[in-house]
Amino acid sequence: MSCRPAPITLALTALAAVIMCVGCALQTKPGSSAAISVRKALASSLLDDPKVGLANFHVSGRHDSATAIDNIRHAAAGRRSHRSRYQRAPGGAIYLDTRMLRTLKILAREGYSFRVTELAGGSHSPKSGHYGGTAFDVDYINGIKVGWGNPYFRRFMKRCRQLGARETRGPGDSGHRSHVHVEW
Repeated sequence: MSCRPAPITLALTALAAVIMCVGCALQTKPGSSAAISVRKALASSLLDDPKVGLANFHVSGRHDSATAIDNIRHAAAGRRSHRSRYQRAPGGAIYLDTRMLRTLKILAREGYSFRVTELAGGSHSPKSGHYGGTAFDVDYINGIKVGWGNPYFRRFMKRCRQLGARETRGPGDSGHRSHVHVEW
């Protein structure tokens, strides 16, 4: 009989350490090695999480390398994530916020499944947190399209606020009838 921890236990312990360390990364510059390390670990874990869908398209129908999946892949590689360059979108690249990534991971760990449609990409209002890498949009929660018929969106938004989001918008808010917007 072996006393070694099971591989899944080791993986969960490593992930817990990364999530706990996010506070350290928040107090450093986004491009610091500590912040990049935490961002890489969180983004990699989101890529591997079956509860987290990452869109490979923009709702606008535009095609570029700034989709949600592209943004997370860039973050997992330790790079800045691309922003779109069309309509109001400024182009360029930005580091994704570790608080936001941490929240996505916690939501999945707590049992939510969801699809992220935008992170730093897409075209949004001129002062949108998407352009600063501090916002995400979700169009499905627990397999149900976001809208008045989704029984989960209000609790999802409330949990995001509890985890530090300064703004949540969804059905009932202008321009958000079909998705939830969460911003730090």
